[in-house]
Parts: sequence; C-alpha cells; structure tokens
Amino acid sequence: MLSLVDRLQAQVKLLREALARLDWEAVALLDKQSRILVKTVAASESWDDRELHQGISELSQIYAELQQAGRAERDRLAGELTRLSQSKQVNQAYKPLG
Repeated sequence: MLSLVDRLQAQVKLLREALARLDWEAVALLDKQSRILVKTVAASESWDDRELHQGISELSQIYAELQQAGRAERDRLAGELTRLSQSKQVNQAYKPLG
C-alpha cells in the first residue's frame, strides 16, 4: 500500500498531466480523488511530517495553476461565443437584403 506522501505525489503528477492536456474531464475526476485524499491526510493527524506537508503544498500549487488555466479557458470560450453571436447577428442583418 502506498504511503500518504506517495499518494499525494502521484496525485499531483496525474493532475499536472491532465492540465498539460487540458483534459477537464480527467481534472474533474482527479479533483474528487484529491478531496478524498486530503480528508485522509487530515484524519491521519500527521501534520508534523515534513514530506506530507510538502505534498499538500504541491497539491495546493497545482490547484492554483488549475484555477488559472480554468479562467483562461473560460475567457477564451467566452470570446469565441461572443464572436459567434456577433457573426450570427451580422448574418441575420444581411439576410433580408439577399
């Protein structure tokens, strides 16, 4: 059985790989697993373990990166939807003329 430190490191690695692929479905699944893992760490009462603390810090950092990437993706999609809407409006404006 993997130690909590090993599990945290593996989770961070999987999240980084999913982020690199922008695989949001994988991120959502890994998020659920991460929440369970964090609850397990909290219940272990091993907060004096330096490696465990480092693993939690790395997990926190990847979550900050995920939030930033999520915002960027949201903004990109919002811009794309705005352009599509404007294109549709222009198309409808010219339709009666043709």
